[in-house]
Amino acid sequence: MTDASLVVRAHHLVCLAHHAAYGDEHPTLPILMKAFREDMDRPVRVVVGPDDICEPCPYWNGEACVRIEGMEPMNQRKDARFLEALGLSDGEVRTPRELQTLMSERLTLDVLKSICPECQPESCAEVVKTDWLGG
Repeated sequence: MTDASLVVRAHHLVCLAHHAAYGDEHPTLPILMKAFREDMDRPVRVVVGPDDICEPCPYWNGEACVRIEGMEPMNQRKDARFLEALGLSDGEVRTPRELQTLMSERLTLDVLKSICPECQPESCAEVVKTDWLGG
């Protein structure tokens, strides 16, 4: 296991699963996927707020996601709701394997619709039930 933990904002976990299945365009999710797959036992600290893939993202201005106006507060609300749905607290550490299992068990279609109705909850609900990490 790698000593250094990854810091991942909670909603990026679901985006990562969706990216794994559908390969949708994202400037930094491939970096995170590579790190997860390289060491499935690496500690991952799940947080509300910016994470390790925010800084290299072209939408990050050094303080907030500016993809669209108001994006960072919206992202932080989603982070908090995903943490609650997963039964985790801000900053809790788990491995990619554990996170995949938690997501599969707890992120139902109804939960995803309530957190991200504007996104793609149906496809995310399907993906989180699979072995999207490929391990």
